[in-house]
Amino acid sequence: MSRVLIVDDEPNLRRVLGREVCAMGHGVKEAEEAEGALRILESMEVDLVLLDVNLPGRSGLDLLPELRQRWPRTEVIVMTGHGSVETAVQALKAGAYDYQEKPCHLDELEQVLNKALEKRSLAERSDALLDSASSAAIEWGGSPAMEQVQADLLKVAPTDVSVLILGETGTGKELVARELHARSGVASGPFVAINCGAIAPTLVESLLFGHEKGAFTGAVRRKLGLAEVASGGTLFLDEVAELPLDLQVKLLRFLQEGEVLRVGATTPVEVQVRIVAATHVDVDAAVESGEFREDLYYRLGTVRLELPPLRDRGGDVPLLVERFLQEMVARGRPAKIFSPEALGIFETYAWPGNVRELRMIVERLSILSDGDTIEAADVERRLGRGRGAGSGLSLMTLREAEQKLVVLALRRFRGDKPAAAKALGVALKTLYNKIKSFDLDVDAIVAGG
Repeated sequence: MSRVLIVDDEPNLRRVLGREVCAMGHGVKEAEEAEGALRILESMEVDLVLLDVNLPGRSGLDLLPELRQRWPRTEVIVMTGHGSVETAVQALKAGAYDYQEKPCHLDELEQVLNKALEKRSLAERSDALLDSASSAAIEWGGSPAMEQVQADLLKVAPTDVSVLILGETGTGKELVARELHARSGVASGPFVAINCGAIAPTLVESLLFGHEKGAFTGAVRRKLGLAEVASGGTLFLDEVAELPLDLQVKLLRFLQEGEVLRVGATTPVEVQVRIVAATHVDVDAAVESGEFREDLYYRLGTVRLELPPLRDRGGDVPLLVERFLQEMVARGRPAKIFSPEALGIFETYAWPGNVRELRMIVERLSILSDGDTIEAADVERRLGRGRGAGSGLSLMTLREAEQKLVVLALRRFRGDKPAAAKALGVALKTLYNKIKSFDLDVDAIVAGG
């Protein structure tokens, strides 16, 4: 179980946030100021710190560099109730994994926590299992689709062309981006990541391109954007399809000209950086619907690496389970195995969260299951699929449920996609993605009444 340290001087917030983080499956420790946080970190291993900026005495931004220096494997997510682009850039440049405004949106916070812990796990696996020339940190498995991705990565990594990584959430897009960087000609430079979908649109431009003093209220001095911070290295644009169209235009200009125009500036600054982008949406459908610029798509996707979902990686699940179990042993946990029946359940499960979900479930079972062998009953109980003794239920997978809802909405609104999307409570481009993902014939659905 991962251990999260919450450092905040507000007792009520610590209590509520601690309860929610525990519900996410993590152990929690709390501190109300910097010195208390340091005492905890010195006394036990902590995987991640949720660090408030405005602490009594020593601020979170003052503490952050010491945390990164003394505990480089411990990820830090900075929180503040007084959000600004300036604070965000300062925190990221000082080594924070991400930046969250209070009150935190719990769904978004859980995603960021999982990704930060996944990054830490990757670093630990690299130390324990890998030599510097190996790319085994990525869960390649043995499927033909992943073998092709690996072969293409090895070809494109030494070049300077832009790469677009496609795949569902949890398939390992950021791991592939980091592997591209590690094998590139700019590996000695910085790897700077920005999640385009997790930042308010009003902040993205300044965070990405920087701003001049006086460019807007609160801009008390010049600040470099992440594109300049990444100069000489790799800039990773995660969830790039979530950018608004006006920012897509500015990103396209940056890619074409190799120049950054800070907010409030009149003279551009030349920046040399390798661009790697990623998205979980179907970009072809997004281009067709007008929600993603075609010229930007071609500029970003000189090479496309398409990561298959785990459900399409036949035979990989047992290999990955064995891999994860070995990693846990390397980290000092007791050796365990899965029974054939337990693995059989894994191989028939749809894995909507992909490799990330598989890793989490394997780790959870290795901690909570009694004995050296993890049995089918343990798997059924922890997967929460309604297949346990006495339940009497036979639940459809999340993917099956989504497909059924999409079909019902399209049928009810006679193929009117905007109306169906509104009824489903999703963006139009999300509906296009689902239609393509499920390979649905809209005309046939409408005709079928």
